[in-house]
Amino acid sequence: MIKQFGFSEDEYARVRGWLLSALEIAPGPFDEAELLVKLRAEAWHLITTDHAASVVELVRIDGELIGNVLLIGGEKGKALREIIAAQKQFCEFLKHEGFTKLVGTPRKEFHNILKAQGFEEEQKELVKRLQL
Repeated sequence: MIKQFGFSEDEYARVRGWLLSALEIAPGPFDEAELLVKLRAEAWHLITTDHAASVVELVRIDGELIGNVLLIGGEKGKALREIIAAQKQFCEFLKHEGFTKLVGTPRKEFHNILKAQGFEEEQKELVKRLQL
């Protein structure tokens, strides 16, 4: 389950290797320097479990509240179950706060796993609609 929601220097140091590895595997439109600036400014949010970490942006688009997963990384062989459990917990939190979707652009090898968790493919993104 979720260990920490929000940025701290200590927690970032603990999960840094996983996040940097994820950035290497699937480079995003940002690097570590921008990642840290956004996390420290609380524009993006760090969510961690014992063996995984993700970075999420909470945005309003056309009046709709959306959770946008920017990055996920974790310890090989230990992270996937935690990521799925944390995703369920995070979706419940988002629903409670009035969010309507969780979106992201995962690596292809995770599409089937996420589709089994209720995500649907829309263009290049996977979308999970959050219903009360």
